[in-house]
Amino acid sequence: MIQNCFETHPNRCSLTSNHIRGVLSFYWYTVNTDPQFAYRTTFVPFEQPDDVTLEWLEHAKNSSTNIYKHIWHALARQFLQFFMTQTDINGFLKRGSMFILSEHQFAILLKEGGFDSQRYDMVRFVDIGAGDGEISAVLLKALRLSNPDVIIDAYATEASWTMRERLKKMNFKVLERLDEVSNAQFVSCLNVLDRCIDPIQLLEDIHTILAPNGRCVIALVLPYMHYVESNSSHMPIRPLMNHWPGKAKQYSFESEAAIFFRVLENVGFRIESWTKAPYLCEGDLRQSYYWLIDLVVVVSKIS
Repeated sequence: MIQNCFETHPNRCSLTSNHIRGVLSFYWYTVNTDPQFAYRTTFVPFEQPDDVTLEWLEHAKNSSTNIYKHIWHALARQFLQFFMTQTDINGFLKRGSMFILSEHQFAILLKEGGFDSQRYDMVRFVDIGAGDGEISAVLLKALRLSNPDVIIDAYATEASWTMRERLKKMNFKVLERLDEVSNAQFVSCLNVLDRCIDPIQLLEDIHTILAPNGRCVIALVLPYMHYVESNSSHMPIRPLMNHWPGKAKQYSFESEAAIFFRVLENVGFRIESWTKAPYLCEGDLRQSYYWLIDLVVVVSKIS
């Protein structure tokens, strides 16, 4: 389930600048892949936002100036918070849409990771924690870029009932459990692992449902911090990476990425391609949009 980490962890959010193609573009997309970095050869660089990303940013900027919409959202949230979770509220109000990569960037990352929809007449696609389906729609476009005629059998999981209703309207088959589907050629799990109660179990479940020649794209915000909305402690049964919380924020992006890659390998995945990208969220009256830093990785299943 994609939770709104921009609200559950506001200290992890930063205001962007008007110089989108400048300093922040460098920070959003660039990594230090020196020759000693074991995963250097699978890195896919995106040096700056493409036109689709810039269009999303411009839309978010324009949306942030709608004072009447933001007043309505503020009043509604005050009332709805007594019987709905923050994620359900966002789904009900259709607010807080998110963005990571454009369909063109996702297509490049997938191709570099060995996935080509031209090989298939039909692709079984499972989006785990699909949220409002906005990023799911981008992934569908990415799959169709190289093969416009491919038939996509689209499934999704989502904890929020308001989000599930939106997904059904987008023709996703909403699953109650992951074991309701198998042999999926393409799976996505975007910014879910640090919000679920047992991320290691979720990775093992993904490994089970992934087809032998399939690919899974996973996104994780770094530095890694865990927050579970559904329980009172907001803590997972077991963390994704053992250095959290004791050594949280003590590693560079590259070092923490390598730690996560080893977790994936221990579960039985192979790192095929990866990149660094902004995890963007629509803003409010104070600022146009918020951002975190995502590690986005394409993995295959080790036989």
